Amino acid sequence: QSVLAICRQLPKDQTLRILEIGAGTGGTTTQILPCLEKAGMWNNIEYTFTDVSPFFLEKAKQQFSDYEGMLYKVLDLETNSLDQGFDAGSYDLILGINVVHATRDIKQVLNNIEQLLVPGGLCLLQEAFYKFRFIDVIFGMTDGWWAFTDHKLRPEHALLNADQWQSTF
Repeated sequence: QSVLAICRQLPKDQTLRILEIGAGTGGTTTQILPCLEKAGMWNNIEYTFTDVSPFFLEKAKQQFSDYEGMLYKVLDLETNSLDQGFDAGSYDLILGINVVHATRDIKQVLNNIEQLLVPGGLCLLQEAFYKFRFIDVIFGMTDGWWAFTDHKLRPEHALLNADQWQSTF
């Protein structure tokens, strides 16, 4: 609904450039693309699906093959995105669901993300912030879960609470 609301605010002839970061298995994409299409907005969208893993990009190309014009690119959020073939100020909207916490340095990653936004662009992030042991059991073996090095911000756990997220901006 947030993405649709943003799209509705644009002039009819303006293209909305969306970058999805850490798109992985395409769970978020699966929800957004049909909504944009149903609302008749797909023709005014440039959607770039990114992940650090080329494997997920190949799967996404198959999964979303009905959506013409989709772009698929490797993006390592921990590395300067300009050094990876992305242009500064290229995106109106950046989406990321539970991806930023799985990095070594959240503030550095947020800076890398910010440089991709047009002036006045929006970044919609959704991050888990409750620490449950069962989450650690499920995701604790994945790359990135315990890789954080920003110990002043995250002294004991990959997830930040709401106040810690606020302090990153």
